[in-house]
Amino acid sequence: MTFEEEITERTINRLLSGEDYRDEIINAINSQFFDFTLKFFREILEAKLTGTHINMLWYREHFINSENIKPDDAAIYSGLNRKTITNIYGHATRKIVLEAANNNFEYLRAMLSELENDADNDLAVTLSISRNDITVNLSLTESLIVINALATKKLQIRGGAWSAIGKKAEKPLADELCRRAGVPAINIDSRNFVRDKTLDYDRETDYKLISRTGRVYRVEVKLIGRGNPESADATFARDTDIFIADTLSEQNKAQLTSNGKEYLMLRDNPRILDDFRSILDRLDIPYTGR
Repeated sequence: MTFEEEITERTINRLLSGEDYRDEIINAINSQFFDFTLKFFREILEAKLTGTHINMLWYREHFINSENIKPDDAAIYSGLNRKTITNIYGHATRKIVLEAANNNFEYLRAMLSELENDADNDLAVTLSISRNDITVNLSLTESLIVINALATKKLQIRGGAWSAIGKKAEKPLADELCRRAGVPAINIDSRNFVRDKTLDYDRETDYKLISRTGRVYRVEVKLIGRGNPESADATFARDTDIFIADTLSEQNKAQLTSNGKEYLMLRDNPRILDDFRSILDRLDIPYTGR
């Protein structure tokens, strides 16, 4: 089982226990960030071991323009990320990413050089990286470039983790909920489907449950915060029958109820399985567990 799979499994267990799952994702973000940071620092130290002179020119050639560095990583080391580059240029080919990375690095370097030479600036920042008897000391400009790269990477990891782990957990969560409730496999269809192929866009639903009479009920799973208007709106945009969410505001609940939608809120709910089985009873979907 991969680290991401472990986080997803723990997230599902927390959700189905009515607990907050967010610290699992925060732990995953921190773990990935620290792994990146240590790797980053080790590369600087290894360059020192080979006798390379550590300076801004070396940083640019080693962390941005090296053939061994992936374009996405080169962007991070320059203080950008691929999404930002795409938003600026409309697309992000390797050539564009490297061009944007070099331009941003030069802009930052010039700006920080002015700061370092400013007579009114009496602040001294030196980043020291040590291992055994080897120590690398970075100047103010170099230290701030590294700090900026680390901050950019943290933002990238955080944005990706919340989206990816949340999405990865949604279907397995519905699967586990149905397993615990004892819904027969024949009454479950977890394949994505397009509701209306005549449309110019896809209306996909995460899950489907099938009643004893063969009626199909569409299920939407969303791991989002309380009061987010997108939460309840998703059920109407996709013509959902059952909405499963981490949290729902009272307004969301009232909106769903008034439109004849079933919902199951997980947070701080000691009756998750009982509430889910009540929904199954109302929709005539079979189950065996109690």
